Amino acid sequence: MSRATVLTTSQLRQRRFYQGLFMLALAPMLFFTACSSSDDNGDGNTNNAPSGATNQFAYVIGAGGEIQAYRVDGNGNLTTVGTPIATGASPHHVDVDPSGRFVYVSNHDSPFLSGWRINQDASLTPMNPAPGSPVTGIDPTENESHSSALDKTGQYLYVVAGTGASTLRAYKIDSTPGITLGLLTFIAGQSFPVGTHAHNITVSPNNQFVYVAVEGSGEVHAFSRDTSTGALTPVGIVTGLPGAAAVGVDPAGKFLYACYINAVEVFEIANNGSLTRIQPTSTFPTNENGGGSGPHSLAIHPNGQSLYTANINSSTVSVFQVDPTTGALTEIQSPPVPTGTEPNYVLIHPDGGFLYTADAVSDQVSRFTINANATITPASTLPAGDGADGIGMTKF
Repeated sequence: MSRATVLTTSQLRQRRFYQGLFMLALAPMLFFTACSSSDDNGDGNTNNAPSGATNQFAYVIGAGGEIQAYRVDGNGNLTTVGTPIATGASPHHVDVDPSGRFVYVSNHDSPFLSGWRINQDASLTPMNPAPGSPVTGIDPTENESHSSALDKTGQYLYVVAGTGASTLRAYKIDSTPGITLGLLTFIAGQSFPVGTHAHNITVSPNNQFVYVAVEGSGEVHAFSRDTSTGALTPVGIVTGLPGAAAVGVDPAGKFLYACYINAVEVFEIANNGSLTRIQPTSTFPTNENGGGSGPHSLAIHPNGQSLYTANINSSTVSVFQVDPTTGALTEIQSPPVPTGTEPNYVLIHPDGGFLYTADAVSDQVSRFTINANATITPASTLPAGDGADGIGMTKF
């Protein structure tokens, strides 16, 4: 982020702090609500999808310390399911299992990651009866989790934590039906330093690589991945990306995109997962004429032909066309499209027809239609609790 973005985010977090304490005080009540709204039969196996059904669920986290479940209809509209559930303090990222089993929430100001099982009606059952449903928190390096990413098989989870010196840790996800389903086991030897204030993590579509955007030290850390054990091996660090906020890989696995300050940087992915800036130009501005200041999150369309950034300073979305051969970007919608105030996260519906932003200060989710030419058109807004910080979605 730019200095202005850092100040804005810090002020927002301070504004939410006491509200977060209030939510934690309500945690026992919210936990009871969560349990009573699920269809748990006591064996912990609450996430079986109805036979032959297509389920589309969404989950929105609020900076005040809560997560809200939604159903998603064929037009991308969200309908509330139940009431908000307490997370840890200042939840920053929500990671939803594409197969519809689990939800994990990174809590910026708590010593743990939270975990829930997804029920048939989109409601959530906590993996741990303690407030916030902690699934990590034994090791000090697990404090202040910032982002997580499931591998494509749903067997492993990778978590970055620490607002100062940061750590990436790898976990095996318990797949045994019953009360341990979804719980995490740390993989021995799989803890790695990843600069200062690691902010975002992604697993490549081919499941072979993991990448971490490190905001404080302005880096992207690259790892190769053993697909049979989940183990990671460091393969390189890219520097010179001040305020690196998010990373994403195109569906073909050829290019990595990293957003930082007022630009998106493009890298070619080598066979071992290491990164090289594309030539002749690797940097593509989001902030031409002041329209796309502070890209804080990015999303790549499932067809690989377009890329979108949520710009937290200017409260806009920038829209780019992707060259599938070179990876280069061309901005195709100018000026960038307005969102609510301070979009903290951007997400594309699994079907590719809709785009969503979680607008932190407006306390809302904005929905956009993705047109045939990849441009977007505002469709609706939805109130989303206290400080919408992130959104995750699944279709199964």
